[in-house]
Amino acid sequence: MLHFPIVLILLTTTFVLVGRLNPHFEKPVIIRSLLGSSVLFTLAAIMAGYLLFISDTYTGALAKNHFYGALITGGGITLSFICYEWMSTKGRPSGLIFFLFLGLTNFSLAYTSHMGGSLTHGSDYLSEPLVSLFPPKMEQKNPEDMLLYEDIVATVLETKCVNCHNENKSKGDLLLDSHEALLAEGKSGQKAVVPGNPEGSELMVRIQLPEEHDDRMPPEGKPGLTENELAVLTFWIEKGASQEIKQGEIEDDVILTKLEEMMPDIQQAQFKILEEKAAFEAAQKKLESIASNFGVTVAPDRQVNEKYFEMKMKFPPPPFGTEELQAFSPYFPYFSRISLASTNVSDDDLFYLAKMSQLRELVLQKTAISGEGLPYLKDLPYLEVLNLSFTPMEDAHLLHLLEFKSLKKVYLFDTPVKKEIVAAFQKHKPEIAIILEEGPSN
Repeated sequence: MLHFPIVLILLTTTFVLVGRLNPHFEKPVIIRSLLGSSVLFTLAAIMAGYLLFISDTYTGALAKNHFYGALITGGGITLSFICYEWMSTKGRPSGLIFFLFLGLTNFSLAYTSHMGGSLTHGSDYLSEPLVSLFPPKMEQKNPEDMLLYEDIVATVLETKCVNCHNENKSKGDLLLDSHEALLAEGKSGQKAVVPGNPEGSELMVRIQLPEEHDDRMPPEGKPGLTENELAVLTFWIEKGASQEIKQGEIEDDVILTKLEEMMPDIQQAQFKILEEKAAFEAAQKKLESIASNFGVTVAPDRQVNEKYFEMKMKFPPPPFGTEELQAFSPYFPYFSRISLASTNVSDDDLFYLAKMSQLRELVLQKTAISGEGLPYLKDLPYLEVLNLSFTPMEDAHLLHLLEFKSLKKVYLFDTPVKKEIVAAFQKHKPEIAIILEEGPSN
């Protein structure tokens, strides 16, 4: 319905232009038939689009521009048809006015098609294939010009340590995500790095603790620093932990050999960081575009070092249900916090939320969730907070939470769940706190 008028209008334009260039191909009967069909099917497509438009299936500036563009296209092709018929009576069917209207139609068609593509595939749907064909290239430095901190040490810390030691998650009161943070004194009074003194640097102390020690970095189960990485880090601190030291200024042959051995892994890690950053920025653009259509807010989640996204409802909450939620489906693995307070989501929609593998916090406050769909969420590995306040939560469905892997807090304020059920649940699963307060809605 939507695409057929595009074909007809382009086919009509082709016949008109070819006929203009070669009179042997000028067939008024064919052009008149194509113009009439274009008008008929364009108007039908506009009517179908109008029904979608007023149903709020698609909302926002893109949807409005797409619909208005379709109206101009319909008006243009209709005027082209009327002009062609009128000029035919005068023996000049392909006059200047007809070409002006046909040109307007094609220009409007291109704009409308672009708006439609942006609406369904995101605003960068044209540039995205080029990004995949020409991925971001990492600037290759001459090894002698590589900075010991920026290019080597910071890369090692980024891949092995920063996930747990950043401004949003400073495990052990240590910040390792910048040179300034490394040299600053933490809440514990210790400095991660003491220039010239590796033995007095808390970072080096933690790295060299036994694997079973609670304060060891990285913790058990995560890859620790290699012998080469440890040696280079020690050398960097001994030489004053400066940002200015270049590899070409190092005279220690042992360290130079270790740096040479590390270089393939360092370059691979740098490229991976660059790829992840590019993918995150591309996802952010698309998510912001989708969010603007539905009147919700999507932003990087500061609580996880802005590596994932959070979604919040604006006030007053816009209409938001299954279809709106599904529009975000290609980016489900990018979400860490979701607030669907006062929306139309149901228990069935928890099936889709279960695909958000990085989800930490889920707010379902003031929704119609009875708890029947909670089993969908039980295998989420990081889900810690679940807000079910002001929902028709049923007693029996509360028991589904016993199977959750990482759950720590559940808000059940003003739900029908009986106090005896809550007490029994907390006795059986004391590690999950049942909070009978409203809790945050965003």
